Amino acid sequence: MVRAFETPQTPAEAAAILAEAHGTHTPVAVIGGGISAAWPLFLPAIVEELNGTYTAPDGRKFGRLASVAFNLEDPQQMRKFLAGETREIAVPGSRRKIAYDPLQRIGIGISRMGTTQAVAIGAYAFALHHLILHFIYKITQY
Repeated sequence: MVRAFETPQTPAEAAAILAEAHGTHTPVAVIGGGISAAWPLFLPAIVEELNGTYTAPDGRKFGRLASVAFNLEDPQQMRKFLAGETREIAVPGSRRKIAYDPLQRIGIGISRMGTTQAVAIGAYAFALHHLILHFIYKITQY
């Protein structure tokens, strides 16, 4: 699904848009145009807002996302994003062990290729992914 949004006025508005997109399984968010050059001013605040909480009417606090958001423009956060929390777990009923990474994460970065090209590549990857899933579904039906 491709959606366009009006320019948010605050990091909280931008985070709300990204959180909504993430919650609806929109796989890519592109921040483009002239605003992307100012990423040092807004990206840390967006990531902080995405990792923040909100309070339910009964007072319980919830994370805005089930995933942890990482600022991929920050080298330290990029390392954490790439490393994950991988550990070895036993495969039930066997002696095998496999690597498992339970950290659900979403990376937020800035495109350096231009918005038009980034959107085109994202749309291509999204379409290809769905074509592959459709093909797999079809061949498993026989």
